Amino acid sequence: MHIIPLQQCTPDMAATVGGKALGLGELLRAGLPVPPGVALTTQAYRESVAPIAEAIRIELQTPGQTPRHMAEHIDALFENLQLPADVAAAIDAAYLELCGSVADLPVAVRSSATAEDSAEASFAGQQETYLWVRGAAEVKRQVVHCWASLYGTRAIEYRTRMKVAADDLAMAVVIQRMVPAESAGVMMTLDPVSGDHSQIYIESAFGLGEIVVRGEVEPDRFRIDKQTFALQFEDIATKQHAYRFVEAAGAVQRVEIPAAERSNRSLSAAEVIALGRLGQQIEAVFGRPMDIEWAIATNPATDPATQQRNLFMLQARPETVWSNRAAEEA
Repeated sequence: MHIIPLQQCTPDMAATVGGKALGLGELLRAGLPVPPGVALTTQAYRESVAPIAEAIRIELQTPGQTPRHMAEHIDALFENLQLPADVAAAIDAAYLELCGSVADLPVAVRSSATAEDSAEASFAGQQETYLWVRGAAEVKRQVVHCWASLYGTRAIEYRTRMKVAADDLAMAVVIQRMVPAESAGVMMTLDPVSGDHSQIYIESAFGLGEIVVRGEVEPDRFRIDKQTFALQFEDIATKQHAYRFVEAAGAVQRVEIPAAERSNRSLSAAEVIALGRLGQQIEAVFGRPMDIEWAIATNPATDPATQQRNLFMLQARPETVWSNRAAEEA
């Protein structure tokens, strides 16, 4: 089996669909708002990478090489990789089904490695995500790039530091309908500075959430009381840039926000509270503090006069810093 709908990705499939797909599957089964998508399994990865697996192993075990040189050599191997016919056909069929009646619907192609997003370690930012991918051929190309990112410089260094073995390393890939985010960001169901479990902390900016994840903009910041959902703190920043899809370029680009709009709120107070309530629900589903990526976009199916904006959950992983510290002190 090469393709599994996200809603069917259950905890017993960790070695098949990876951490990101497991988290999204849990959210979907809990009835939380998640864009439709599928997981391309680790079986597809292993079948596709088999012709270069030995060359990858040699690169990783060659003494005297830096992680950067290993990553460069392995990336070159992936550039020439040809997908097996059955894997290519599975991706084509899954993409067409996600598109429905809309030709070349944009999707996000996200890495979902078997070692990532565990309670012991967060591999956030170690592997790649590709946004606004259109067309089956481009989806397949970015799937291969996701696989290659399993052996990026930072990923190799992090696994070495965390003592994560590379012997049976594999990657699933999430292919998911794109949310045309007007604002997006991250949320933690505790205070990341103090570790206070009574707080929900949110960072938000205009456009796609990559600009917050990458730390390229000073985001709006909010803290909410987890019991009363009172907005206890807010700091509305001057947000000079955003990542948005630029139709003329046919790609996601970093664009300047007009000067008159930079200090506008990226979320209304009501949206902050609604997001906090979703955060509390997600923490209850997983039974632990969580690190969440989210987006908000106008629903095209609603009355244009109301311009209703809807929240979507894009990822949920266990929070590791304070959780691990508490485990060590126990």
